[in-house]
Amino acid sequence: MSEPQEVDGTKRSVEHQPSGTALATATVRALAAHDEREEIRGSDYLAEIFLPEDKKAPLRDLKVRQWVMKNKVAPGAYEFMIARTAFFDHVVRDALLRNMPQIVLLGAGYDSRPYRFKELLRETRMFELDAQPTQLRKKEVLARAGIPMPDHLTFVPVNFNRDNLEDVLPAAGFSRGERALFVWEGVTYYLPAKVVDNTLGVIRTISPAGSSICFDFASLSAEALSEEGAKKLREHMKSKYAAEPTKFGIPQGKLGSFLAERGYAIIEHLSASEMEARYLTLRDGSTVGKVPALFSLVHAALAG
Repeated sequence: MSEPQEVDGTKRSVEHQPSGTALATATVRALAAHDEREEIRGSDYLAEIFLPEDKKAPLRDLKVRQWVMKNKVAPGAYEFMIARTAFFDHVVRDALLRNMPQIVLLGAGYDSRPYRFKELLRETRMFELDAQPTQLRKKEVLARAGIPMPDHLTFVPVNFNRDNLEDVLPAAGFSRGERALFVWEGVTYYLPAKVVDNTLGVIRTISPAGSSICFDFASLSAEALSEEGAKKLREHMKSKYAAEPTKFGIPQGKLGSFLAERGYAIIEHLSASEMEARYLTLRDGSTVGKVPALFSLVHAALAG
């Protein structure tokens, strides 16, 4: 088995090579898991196994980690990743504790929840959907690390721009008659609006009442887009991951109507400032860093 290699996110699409943005996400999660501040420390202790060997050593040196975060990580991405990981962890853990029959990871990337939460799985069936090159690399790395696949986990290769989830998911064993949680983390930004609409429509078609979806998205406004941190972040993404350009966002203040028009109702919505208050506050009451106003998190239920 060959040593996992770092991917070049500037050249080819995710249909031809493992996702560069997925690896970048794993890198930031790994950095967060080594944060010296216990209150905000990231929970994804498996993230580092997906990194190339030369990216693992700096994780354990505080000064090197700080240099990497300052010079290699997009502004605000570290803070956002801490908040996003914690939010999605909570939603998934809660679903498992409530014995949700099915959990679907849409564009799973290097999501480690099926492995970190395997003791909570019980009878819940989990499906990891992603482009095949990323999935193949993920399975290779997991095998190398000696991490077993949970019995109820199914990998499903998919092209979100081409494949129909209404066909792909049932063919993989998804049951249309059972409730499901759909986890759509770090994906919507890179999809055309039509694909986002189609995906939300299919989920509503194949899922019964009691199902829900959680996702993050760009909350668009003139103020958010002009914020210095957001501008630097967008420039960073364009220069580093040209093969995965950002495309989608929801106008600020329009999330409720956007979801209602598509048959969903908000369970919980966190703005950037709310993420900071919940996930980036230390014991002394001070807040660590700043999440760019461009980012939002939502958990939404299928409307009755």
